[in-house]
Amino acid sequence: MNRRRQAQVTPEQVERSTRIYYYWLLLALFLEYARPASYFAFLRVPFLYSAIPLSLFVATCFAPGMRSMREILADPLTKWIPIFVALIAFSFAHADVSLYVYNIFKLVLGYAIMFIMIARIVTSEARFRGVIATLLLAHLFLLAMNPAVVMNPNERNYIIGATFLGDGNDFSMSLCILIPFAISMALGATTRWGRWFAWAGVGIGLLAIIASQSRGAALGLGAVLIYLWLISPRKMAVLAGVAVVGLVVLVYAPPVYFQRLGTIANYETEGSAMGRITAWKAGLRMAADHPITGVGAGHYAISFGTKYRPPEAQGMPWLTAHSSYFLVLGELGLPGIITFLVLTWGNIRANGKMRRFVRKRAGPDVDPAKLAFANRVLVLSSGAVLGFATAGAFLSAAYYPHVFVFTGLLLSLRNMVATSLNVSVAEALGRNPAVRKPRRGIAVPPATDDPKGGGQVATPSLGRRPQA
Repeated sequence: MNRRRQAQVTPEQVERSTRIYYYWLLLALFLEYARPASYFAFLRVPFLYSAIPLSLFVATCFAPGMRSMREILADPLTKWIPIFVALIAFSFAHADVSLYVYNIFKLVLGYAIMFIMIARIVTSEARFRGVIATLLLAHLFLLAMNPAVVMNPNERNYIIGATFLGDGNDFSMSLCILIPFAISMALGATTRWGRWFAWAGVGIGLLAIIASQSRGAALGLGAVLIYLWLISPRKMAVLAGVAVVGLVVLVYAPPVYFQRLGTIANYETEGSAMGRITAWKAGLRMAADHPITGVGAGHYAISFGTKYRPPEAQGMPWLTAHSSYFLVLGELGLPGIITFLVLTWGNIRANGKMRRFVRKRAGPDVDPAKLAFANRVLVLSSGAVLGFATAGAFLSAAYYPHVFVFTGLLLSLRNMVATSLNVSVAEALGRNPAVRKPRRGIAVPPATDDPKGGGQVATPSLGRRPQA
């Protein structure tokens, strides 16, 4: 009797039964990005930021109804997360200062746990949008607590109270990731308020990027816009959006913004740009001396000051990498940079393979609305990764949560798209073709007659909007 009842559980019922974990995840993400305890004293509870995600991780280990580890591991990008963490842990064996390694390892281990929770809990389109909305809300909260960032674009302001988003460059790079996700949320919103919130977030985020005067973020945003124009079949619509962005820049940006952008082409005359080049050359020398291990996680700055500082930089006691790529190359060696490139550009490649698979499966037996959703969100989420990959080339952001969060989101998205086509992620991405098995306790949607006369088809799950 119990087995019969369990077999009759629908996906919508499973979504409702796991809502507590979903809201728990949103709380953990908001606290990690917004750090509200910096502004409200009553939230300064010891271990608050660690206790909430860790307790959620323990709870999800025993909770039924979420995406299984077997489904998560079917995506080829999954294995690279533990490889990245393991390479950092390996630094304990050879690095000079174990404390520096420990600080980085503790961070990335927590973010890896966040990746697992996102991959397990985000099982529907509604939850995918909910995570994006939470991240957008966290960034808007920080801007509300630091209004000078947007209200005074003539000066570069810091985000007081934030951690990895405290610097204007880091905050604007995060917005380069978030804006494409927010556009996908706006285009797929089911309510007017949701649509307005998403578009308002896109607009305010654009102003914050301009006000930060970050050249890396400007290049990141430009790369996203060019990519969306090149890949979109509606090029005039995208071109109109680009024109709106250009108009906002012309109206809102102060003269100093254009002066800073001008130094991109004439970098030889700008001290900050030359400092980056000096740091990047040091990273190459670190990798040349330690190609397999690197100098150790957290050791870039100290290694620069003690061994790899060039004669022309004698006045610099230390210097960070100013690039995610050179940071990983110098600290983790060739295995590290390969892993990092797979986690960034590999996500874009996997999304492209999924889009091609979706086009192959398009036909009268597949809902066109669901195909349109899959194509739109896969393209925009790839744009989000491109924003990080471009802006991150000028910022030491390899150990920030971004890689882990967007990899978890994109893994969930690819899994949802594959589910909607009744195949496994492995088959969709060209690995070990097999018919997808449903999660335990969820009834397989029955085949229904195609109203267009195309025979019987399985009812796809993507596009359903269960209550979350």
